[in-house]
Amino acid sequence: MTGADTASNPRLDAYTSFALFVGLVAYPVIYCSGIMGQIVAPIFTEDSRPHWWYFWLANMAFHWIPFALIWLALVKNKERWDSIGVNWSWFIKHGLWFGGLTVILIVMAFVMPGVLYEGELPKRSQTIFMAPVSTPERLFLIFGALTAGVTEEVLFRGFAFTRLGRVIRTPWLVLPITVVAFLFIHGKPQNVEGLITYAVAGLAFGVPFILMQLSRLEILILIHFLIDASMVLAP
Repeated sequence: MTGADTASNPRLDAYTSFALFVGLVAYPVIYCSGIMGQIVAPIFTEDSRPHWWYFWLANMAFHWIPFALIWLALVKNKERWDSIGVNWSWFIKHGLWFGGLTVILIVMAFVMPGVLYEGELPKRSQTIFMAPVSTPERLFLIFGALTAGVTEEVLFRGFAFTRLGRVIRTPWLVLPITVVAFLFIHGKPQNVEGLITYAVAGLAFGVPFILMQLSRLEILILIHFLIDASMVLAP
């Protein structure tokens, strides 16, 4: 079964339906409920670096829970990962240069604080609140970027398109559903700029997945990872 092959199993079983509900509905609603805001606020008001760690740990929990439910749904239905358009062996096949990119990011995590701050770390990033400051934070962010790349692409592209495609036959009609969910798992937009940014990001990943016939998700995972991991270079 391939990512585009949805006709052979048209129904949505309980495990698949629950994973879709958690990922596309409950996850965005909870994320916008104000819970994350309580963690983020001290980063601004108190320059609290511990709350930076709390934010990223909570963020990863939000990501891995729906991912685990997707994994469970696949196991219960005896479906393979390629049924949602991803081939994990692709990363092994291209492991040399993928590993090389990761090594470069790790080196940058050690180098950038000295280059940017000359030994005196700021109380928070000058770029965006979620960006790292110290070397340990930059190293941790690499893992956070990998988490986001894997889980968000699996949920909002691979699983959402192939499983909703069993009841909504046209992937272009699934696209706005995934864009809205993807928008709100980044929190309630505080302004029009924020709304447009994440809506465009949802389209930028969703449209290529459709054009690639709901396959080659690993390419989107890699791109997503590198975009998020670029914060290792942020001042």
